[in-house]
Amino acid sequence: MRGHARTAAIAATLSGAAALGYESTFLRRLSVVVGGSAVASSLTLAAFMLGLGVGGALAGRARVDRPGRTYGLLELGACAWALAFPYLLAVCPRELAALLVVPAAVLLGATWPVLVRGLDARGAVSVYGANTTGAVLGVLLTTFVTLPSLGVRGAELVCVGLGVTAASIGLLDEGWPVLGQPGPSERPSRLAVVVAAVTGFVSLGLEVVWMRLASVALGSTVQTLGLVLAVFLAALAAGTWLGRRGPALQVAGWGTCALGLAALVGALVFPLVPYGVAVAYDRLGPEGLWVAHMALAVLWMGGAPLASGLAFAGLLRWTAERTTVGEAASWLYAANTAGSTAGALMAGLVLLPELEPRGTVVLLAGLAVAAGTALLVGAGEGRRAWVPAAALVVLAVSVPRWDARLYAVGVHLAISDFARRDVASVRAYAEEGWDLVSYDHGLTGAVAVGRSRKDGNVWLSINGKFDASTGDDMPTQVLSGVLPVSTARDPARVAVVGLASGVTAGAVLRSARVRELHVFELEPAVVRASHAFDHVNGRPLDDPRTTLVVDDARAALARGGLPYDVIVSEPSNPWITGVSSLFTQEYWETARSRLSDDGVFCQWVQLYGLGPNAFRGLVRTFVHVFGDVWLYETIEGSDVLLLTAPPPPDAPLRPRLDPDGVRRLAGVGWLNTDDHPRIEWEAPRWLHYATAAMNRELIEEAAR
Repeated sequence: MRGHARTAAIAATLSGAAALGYESTFLRRLSVVVGGSAVASSLTLAAFMLGLGVGGALAGRARVDRPGRTYGLLELGACAWALAFPYLLAVCPRELAALLVVPAAVLLGATWPVLVRGLDARGAVSVYGANTTGAVLGVLLTTFVTLPSLGVRGAELVCVGLGVTAASIGLLDEGWPVLGQPGPSERPSRLAVVVAAVTGFVSLGLEVVWMRLASVALGSTVQTLGLVLAVFLAALAAGTWLGRRGPALQVAGWGTCALGLAALVGALVFPLVPYGVAVAYDRLGPEGLWVAHMALAVLWMGGAPLASGLAFAGLLRWTAERTTVGEAASWLYAANTAGSTAGALMAGLVLLPELEPRGTVVLLAGLAVAAGTALLVGAGEGRRAWVPAAALVVLAVSVPRWDARLYAVGVHLAISDFARRDVASVRAYAEEGWDLVSYDHGLTGAVAVGRSRKDGNVWLSINGKFDASTGDDMPTQVLSGVLPVSTARDPARVAVVGLASGVTAGAVLRSARVRELHVFELEPAVVRASHAFDHVNGRPLDDPRTTLVVDDARAALARGGLPYDVIVSEPSNPWITGVSSLFTQEYWETARSRLSDDGVFCQWVQLYGLGPNAFRGLVRTFVHVFGDVWLYETIEGSDVLLLTAPPPPDAPLRPRLDPDGVRRLAGVGWLNTDDHPRIEWEAPRWLHYATAAMNRELIEEAAR
């Protein structure tokens, strides 16, 4: 039995790593097909998680005489689907694409319940912990090794290799026990199933909240978000290992209560994170920020997933006392996954926009404590069972309203410019010289509007990254609309990707030749915030020529339609995960296919926060798609525009580089593609370095 448990744990570790890799690559591929809107992303994730739950449920009801062989075939089936996935995606109707993740998820969801057949409850818990540990390794492997070095397809193939290895363990181990029917045959307690669903709902709901807060306080880079996810899963695995001992029902009850209380403790600690970033930067410099991000994530969010793992382990052991281990694993895994799916959807689409992060955490904490208290009452804990409820009230009242000013101005991005990096400096940066006009937790990010007390400059930020203003950004915002429209022969139909302040859309509409304007904006909160700029943007959304499309621009363009005479693409920076897909070869090819025969494409590119290698790679990819390109410098040492048509004699600005100069700037080398989005991994490393001067020097050299 112990030998089999060790073998199963090794297979589960490999399987967990492969499964997280599959999930990462599948969802990345799907995001460029179905879009990156909150609804599309949430539904795609829900399809994958529901598939896991269905697989777990089916595994518990199927007769399995040879668990090792069955497990191996399940893993091989998932490997085969992963190999076929990109080809299936290429021929699948866009409306059904999200469903392609379901078959692999069903197969993967069935693996753990099959693996633990023939084990005792403690062995099953150990295998679950090993599987979650593998998931941690999978996150780290894909985030820091395979995706940046091998690309999406290479990462998939590595995961397939892990899956084949795991399958081989099951297929070749002749000592794998044959399933019997030991133990009582009662169904699992309804209370256990309900609590498993509640812990899943709360845990994934909290994960959504923590990931949003990580984007706001630490940054929206792929590395930071990968580290936060790894911390969450590592704590979950640790809790599972700890839950192997002690009275099962008490472990489940106290663990579930601790899940809620730890969430509130995290809410108390989170306001300290910006100060932690400042101190860490001062001590470790920019190279050590990844370590600091992981440490801060452990301090503010590690307790809740630790308790969640503890609770699930206790539930499994308690349920296995009433039925077989395989059936207990199946029921609880299915219930937990169903709850997780609902929690992810509710938190992202309903709770965060309506209750904001603080209110969402308090609600989720209350659900966990209520479920845990029910278990403790059933365990005969008496008055002690109500202690967590009292603690919940005390902690919930103690959680302060978070100071949105700390997050609106992006301390994590500006910290390299601070003369001193201490608490007083952070407070001064967040409070002095400006007023917060609005702070809106939208579906995909936190959108803030502020106003300078000195000169009245109004600015807009998303997750702390400044994206528009009525001050220094005005030349770029205006010229992004005026230049391509003045360059186009007949700019009758125009598309603008990214609304932000609305100044660019308003600049487009200054031309009477423009008869129709489509503005694509992913985040509804940005649309609301744009009205703070109505005094300078010409109120473009009120113009009858304007159609606002609240959707993922890339997906909307790919759906086809009438061609555009001008497309202006000004998304946020390419180091932001998700936004980076609007700087790839395939995106620009999609946009080119939507241009009229003599249509003009205009791309905004920033010189700051983008290393020289990434800057040249971006320009190189753009030239590869469009051929002749003219480069305009709208703000010296800060912003440039890339246009695909020569300037007219009366152009409001002359290009800094002609096509030959742009080709010299681009040089020879790699391209930024969907399969290998190098800039998404390269750019974050340069956020705290003075890259604007480096990139401007490259432009100067190309102009000589």
